[in-house]
Amino acid sequence: MLKLLPAILLLVSSYLIAQPSSPAFQDRLTAALFAAAIGDAMGAPIEGWHPDKIQERFPDWDFTTFLPPTKQKDLEKDTGKGNGRFTDDLLAIEAIINIYNTHQDHLDAYDYAELFVREIGKKKVYIPERKEDRYPLDRPLFWPERYMYHRLVWNQVNPRKAGVGNWLGNGFSAFTLPTGAVNAGDPWRAYDETASYGIAHTESYTLEAGAVNAAAFAAAFAPDATLESVIATARKVARDGTKLALEDALKATDHEDDFETFRKKVRQVYLNYAQLPPALLAQKDPEVPHMDKSGTNVGRPSRTGTIENLPVIYAALKYGQGDYMKTLRTIMYYGRDCESIAAVATGLLAAIHGSSILPRSLMQASVTANQRDFSKIAAEFLQTIKIIHQKDKERLMNREILLNE
Repeated sequence: MLKLLPAILLLVSSYLIAQPSSPAFQDRLTAALFAAAIGDAMGAPIEGWHPDKIQERFPDWDFTTFLPPTKQKDLEKDTGKGNGRFTDDLLAIEAIINIYNTHQDHLDAYDYAELFVREIGKKKVYIPERKEDRYPLDRPLFWPERYMYHRLVWNQVNPRKAGVGNWLGNGFSAFTLPTGAVNAGDPWRAYDETASYGIAHTESYTLEAGAVNAAAFAAAFAPDATLESVIATARKVARDGTKLALEDALKATDHEDDFETFRKKVRQVYLNYAQLPPALLAQKDPEVPHMDKSGTNVGRPSRTGTIENLPVIYAALKYGQGDYMKTLRTIMYYGRDCESIAAVATGLLAAIHGSSILPRSLMQASVTANQRDFSKIAAEFLQTIKIIHQKDKERLMNREILLNE
């Protein structure tokens, strides 16, 4: 028994330090989900827009209310993107929460292959943009998510190879909040777990970005988390071009710059890692090709490339200095894939600070528009996190017993 005393003390102390079950943790988990939903919904109507177009259309929007639809048919029917309706990012986050609730343990590629495809292809949920129940796959989800589904369901590809060949876009990087929550306080475990199951979905620097964001969420949920500790975690775990772009973006960010200076500097950092040919890169404010990528390596595996969202997320957090509205506004006017950037960046802020930083009006509007109560979703998910944490403790105890025989 005396031999086991150090192990018991270790487990008790780790339980007291890391057990993610306090009301504060539940509040921060709830807030992170709300913030992700708000960010996704706020940016959805202007997804893919150039910053100049956003400034022209919404020059003085204060973002205490949701942007309206920007398509005439959506305005007429009050459907589609706008008025607080979240999109595919939150559907994917919800699906990953559900597979954790089902599996009640950490995930690998085989778990993800079985359970995620079931969530998006065999389980109808309320789709806010459509105002009806549908399979998330039939929303429809974006092509990279459909690619993954076809690879796993129809082609029966080995889950550890299913993500190979997928287009390397921003999508997966916005989905990994739940894995950070499951591994709250343990960023490396969050990073490794995301890389383990994410290979069934994507590869290369898109997979890397998802793993980095999961680690950042794990750090943000830690009891002593700060904005600086979260950014430091992202810097520590990032690899290859993702790390290089992240470091350059943070170096380029000065909170005393005006917004346009910030935007141009950070955008240029991304372009340096976008795998564009020299002739295109030499143009002023070049557009990265979305369809015809001939003559470029855009969206292809690389040790030196990055998605745009990853460096922008952490640059915007540094620029915003912990101010929720400044961070949200910065991201919205940055444009491009602003809804996914906002879902992660403001989600991280909410994970650090809890619900007190979020405008109550936006939270209530989100509940109404999406027919989701993230307080209840977080409460149920927290019970799953506790179960997984208990299993982790039992596994550690077994190792301690073995090593102290």
